[in-house]
Amino acid sequence: MHLYTIPGLYCPFSSTIHPAINEIEAHTQQWLLDFKLISSYEMLTQYKQQRFASMIARSYPYGEYVDLCAWCDLNTLLFIVDDQLDEQDIIKDKRAFLQFESDFLEVLQTNKICSLEKDGPILTALSDFWRRMLLRSGTGWQEKFIQGIKDMFAGGMWQLRHIMDGRTPDLNEYIGIRQYLGAANLATDSLEVTGRINLSEEIYRMPLVTKLTEICRNAICFANDLFSLSKEVAQSNGAEFNLVTILKRKHSLSMEKAISEAARVHDNTVHEFVDLSGRAYIYDKETNFMLHKYVHALEYLMKGNIDWSTRETTRYPHIYLN
Repeated sequence: MHLYTIPGLYCPFSSTIHPAINEIEAHTQQWLLDFKLISSYEMLTQYKQQRFASMIARSYPYGEYVDLCAWCDLNTLLFIVDDQLDEQDIIKDKRAFLQFESDFLEVLQTNKICSLEKDGPILTALSDFWRRMLLRSGTGWQEKFIQGIKDMFAGGMWQLRHIMDGRTPDLNEYIGIRQYLGAANLATDSLEVTGRINLSEEIYRMPLVTKLTEICRNAICFANDLFSLSKEVAQSNGAEFNLVTILKRKHSLSMEKAISEAARVHDNTVHEFVDLSGRAYIYDKETNFMLHKYVHALEYLMKGNIDWSTRETTRYPHIYLN
């Protein structure tokens, strides 16, 4: 695998980590074993090296331990699902993809209690996660989470249609859908639970707050496109659904110049977040306090993703110029 060199990315936010990181990691490793999501010692070693708990601990440094354990479980489950979809080529099979989506949503929409014998590891693990979330969240958040899962699958279907039709993604179309391909929407939508942030839906729907949320999601995904480039190029699809290669094709760039351009897109995205965030506090004192907490939580997500990707995980081999 050729390792591409990624320039240092602009992300001027503080970095911190949840003090229970080791306990969260131990919990999720046992959870993977309990639900037979790991079938060999080699797989367990692989996921240990990828250090998903560190990503959670950096992204939600002030969340409650029980919530972060649950979110680390889900996050790891989604990474495992992503790997299995790629390995089994389900992403190229519309019928299999739709059946998997239907089974996944059934668990959430009906509060289905699954068993390993009948439903298999993935759905049974999802059922366990959802059972815990039903006790730790309100119906409003639960509905938002289910919609976020639907949006994630819609992004996957968009990608599947492109693959089946032999089409490469348009830049603007890709930027519009990228937050759902990477499930970054779930990361921000989780903050009511993982960050104990209580804002009304009216505030979330305000144009500036919506914009800050989308900018955060895109910044995370654009950074991920850079960090995962080497791995994706080595795979069969040649990183067709990656900001770098889309820019390379659109502007007839060398790979090195396309990497620099993708880094510039990321940095401009974060600059926009910084410029806009100070304008958000136009409400009453209590709302502004919680909104300030929300903005900081978005910053932790962006910074935590970069720190995890460049310092701790083996998931995305690359060379980072920091």
